[in-house]
Amino acid sequence: MAKQYHFDSFVKSVHDILSISELRNVARESGFVQRLKKIMPEDFLSICAFLHEKVGTEGLGQLCASLSRESEISISKQALHQRLDEKGVAFLKQVFMRLAEKQQMLSLPSPSDYPFSRIRILDGTSFQVKKNTASYWDGVKIQLEYELYQGNFLHTLFYGPRDSDHDAAEELADTIGEEDLILRDLGYFSGDHFKKIDRAGAYYITRVPANMTYWTLDDKQRRIQIKPEEDAMHLAPGEIQDYGFIQLGVKGKNTFHARVVVQRLTEEQQKQRDTYLKERRRKGGHTQSANKKNHIQILATNITQEEMDEQTLYPIYSLRWQVEILFKTWKSLFEIDDVQAMNTDRFYCHLYGTLIHILLSSMIAFQCRYCLYERYQLEGSEYKCINHARNAIVETKGYSLYHLSSLKALIDNIYQNIYRHGRKDHRCQHKSPFDVLNIAYKVHFRAA
Repeated sequence: MAKQYHFDSFVKSVHDILSISELRNVARESGFVQRLKKIMPEDFLSICAFLHEKVGTEGLGQLCASLSRESEISISKQALHQRLDEKGVAFLKQVFMRLAEKQQMLSLPSPSDYPFSRIRILDGTSFQVKKNTASYWDGVKIQLEYELYQGNFLHTLFYGPRDSDHDAAEELADTIGEEDLILRDLGYFSGDHFKKIDRAGAYYITRVPANMTYWTLDDKQRRIQIKPEEDAMHLAPGEIQDYGFIQLGVKGKNTFHARVVVQRLTEEQQKQRDTYLKERRRKGGHTQSANKKNHIQILATNITQEEMDEQTLYPIYSLRWQVEILFKTWKSLFEIDDVQAMNTDRFYCHLYGTLIHILLSSMIAFQCRYCLYERYQLEGSEYKCINHARNAIVETKGYSLYHLSSLKALIDNIYQNIYRHGRKDHRCQHKSPFDVLNIAYKVHFRAA
């Protein structure tokens, strides 16, 4: 009964946002409609979020034809164009924000031997659009902060496609809580920001730029430089050296104290690094510092040796790639970056509509993924689960979402497909998130 209660509660929480009555209330509150006209709010949501035809790529005539087939509503191209305005954006934004607030997925079992309350992964994905006139939008960078334990989208921020990642890190600095683990790539590297994380009682693990310098003190308190690239020449491939807490940088905002851990790359990792640097050189990127340290990878953290040994740091940091998997689904499954030239309001209708579809599919996928583990101790594939949820929603054009009984039937069907076809393929010598977090699971299971 407990399992069924959790699933029914999730269905109800989604329906509380997507019921026809609630969507029409949101439409009135956002100014999208003053009175109901030919195109209802639920029809507009389906057009922007759930149809095979995309607001970002299809002509208005094709979108009108799709609406006519699905809802028997006859609307002109001009009338639809007028609905893709700032009020349409406000309506879709409200739906997205309310859905984000309803992320009530049950968390994955949290391993007791790690001190983290949440694992927060911040990363960005961007794409540009052909800009015909000043009223056309030229692209966007979406900064997503993703919480790994619960599968939640903690924060979704929009910036210009060429804005710095530091802007997002600073905007979210005050939201960091005690015992949070912050995982980010080099684009967010800032000594000042790591100090803020430390003062908040949170943890971080980060890669270190190739041009960083490292310093310690000798017996007479004189500063001496450490050169990991030279020390690592005495390490075997895959071997790790832990320097403990030392100083990074000499002066400036990136100077701070942290625990530094260096690993010599394996032969396979070395080949991947060389290929990456070769591509950077081809594009004109500066690689002089990176070439000197292309045989090692360096992490900095404020996690002590007593809290986590050096062998565990690299697998934990590898969890950052989970957000890359999400971005892969955004572009390969939901085609969020497939956009033609259009005015700014229509672009944001496409953006918020697609994000609603992404968020809803992810919520359903991770709820089903949790149930798969809770009942059968199996690890579901993030990509496969999200794909099953997306396809099921698209096949119904979103209309099954607006009624409680059809929504429940839809999610039941998605769960059954995930149960049969959504389990993660565990490859040899490749750790899954469950492996890294020490969550026990069954590798083999025969479906009924």
